[in-house]
Amino acid sequence: MRRKLFLIALSLLIGSPAFAVPTLQLFISGATYDWGTQTWVTTSGSFDLYVVSANSSKTDVIVSLALAPTDNPADVSVNFAGTDIHTGDWVFGYSPLENDPTQWDGGNDDLPRHGIFPTWFSEMHTGAYNRSSWVGDVQPDAYGNFWNPANGSGQAHARGQVKHFHVTTGGVFTFVHFDAYTLNSDGTINQFAPFSHDAEAGYVPEPGTAALFSTGLMALGAISFRRRKR
Repeated sequence: MRRKLFLIALSLLIGSPAFAVPTLQLFISGATYDWGTQTWVTTSGSFDLYVVSANSSKTDVIVSLALAPTDNPADVSVNFAGTDIHTGDWVFGYSPLENDPTQWDGGNDDLPRHGIFPTWFSEMHTGAYNRSSWVGDVQPDAYGNFWNPANGSGQAHARGQVKHFHVTTGGVFTFVHFDAYTLNSDGTINQFAPFSHDAEAGYVPEPGTAALFSTGLMALGAISFRRRKR
């Protein structure tokens, strides 16, 4: 009886969703987790983006970079691991580029919209991933604990591989949102990072722009004060 109870408890422990690690995840070193959007967000213009693969080997993981629909790609500069993304590299629509970016059928042909698409996006191929190391869940739990691919701290329950890519952003934009996915042979979506494991870089004005903006606010405040005084 005791042996039977032990085996049942062991099977529940092994199958517990608490130890489930998503097949794909994104993480930004030094970022803050936004519980509202369930996204790792940084306001730095220079950072390391971590792509975490788990549970299976993958031939090619694609990272999509998306701007806000109202952003102008001509005003944005992005360098992904040494590769500049030029104005003509941004396409408006739904990822992946493998399919018609202007069409979205709600199936697995394209990535779900998740509040991002349709918008300006581009893609970077990050290559194959194996199962050579231990990886964990980068989403914080109720106590704020998570596995950090930048330093390896935290619990790791799955076999996989981590790659990191240095990204720099500049210009004027609302955000650069990152998604990760793999494709089937026909170009449809195979696996993708849960939207609770996304990453995003928010726009921070350059020092000169910020100073000019602050000066403008001060001038408006002075004008308002004078009007009230009159």
